[in-house]
Amino acid sequence: MAERAHLSTSFRRAPTRYLPISRIAAGGMAEVWKGDALLENGERHPVAIKRVLPQLAADEVYRSMFVDETRLGMLLRHPNIVRVYDGRDVAGTFIMIMELVEGTSLKAVLERAHVRSACMPPATALFIGRELARALEYAHAAVDAEGKPLGIIHRDVSPHNLLLGKDGAVKLADFGLADASVHSTQLGEGLLGGKLGYLAPEIIAQQPSTAQIDVFAAGIVLWEMLSGRRLFLGDTDAGTVRAVAACDVPPPSRFNRRATREVDELVARVLLPDPRKRTPSAAALVAELDHALANLDSHVSSRDVALVVGLHLATEPPTPQTSGDVAAANFMEELDAFVRHGGAADLGAAPLDPDMFGGS
Repeated sequence: MAERAHLSTSFRRAPTRYLPISRIAAGGMAEVWKGDALLENGERHPVAIKRVLPQLAADEVYRSMFVDETRLGMLLRHPNIVRVYDGRDVAGTFIMIMELVEGTSLKAVLERAHVRSACMPPATALFIGRELARALEYAHAAVDAEGKPLGIIHRDVSPHNLLLGKDGAVKLADFGLADASVHSTQLGEGLLGGKLGYLAPEIIAQQPSTAQIDVFAAGIVLWEMLSGRRLFLGDTDAGTVRAVAACDVPPPSRFNRRATREVDELVARVLLPDPRKRTPSAAALVAELDHALANLDSHVSSRDVALVVGLHLATEPPTPQTSGDVAAANFMEELDAFVRHGGAADLGAAPLDPDMFGGS
């Protein structure tokens, strides 16, 4: 029997140098900088540089998780997943070199919309949900060089980790909490991974985690785009956990008149509390969303996402409103006005050819 294929624990040593330019995000474990890759031939290409925070760099658990995330990211190659090109140990601090997505996060778009209880146009929401489901379908089915399943579960699917590009790209990021058979560090079943408002009921019940938890989280993201508000958000963390356990899911059409019965039924299936009755897989969710999009708007595309991103980047935070129906109409009107004034002309950074990094 052939030995189990495994990834090298050493990062690639490509000749590329990296120049950080400006910090674009910071979290509890790491920060992300916009930067340039400086190639030996003098060319420069935009990249994102993720760095583990210096105060955590000496912690073996954080170091191991960051290395696992980098090594896994270098394996995954899908148009709906943020590419990881390189990883380095720089003076005891790890950095990860990633594809730069010029745009914003779905979290930023929804936070501004939720101030007004504004609902995203249903076709655009379903398109973004379908692209997310495609990323999960690929990750869940990923195999190693010998065809053995990698057993990937993202565990942190949320608007925070879904990036929207100026070119309309939809990309899942941050596999830092993922489970995978190739990881050196495994999250225990008793350890909650991910954000409380995007957990599946079986996690709260401390049942074994499967890829179904990612499918459920994708359903929450879809519901929140369609409904213009958070689904499971309590006044306290304990309240949020209780809301997840109760799993009371109103139909999106209660808040968004443009949501059809088919959309309501699709969302209800993917958010069933019993994973055995839920939409069975990310692949099945892709198929359901494809069918719903064909019936709702067969012409929706990445351009619709680009318009949402362009509108978000071009406007100031809106004045709060109370009527969900009015807000939903305003979202559509704002998009129409943005198109009329020639918005979303900047399609963002050109994609980076990973072959330019060299190394093995």
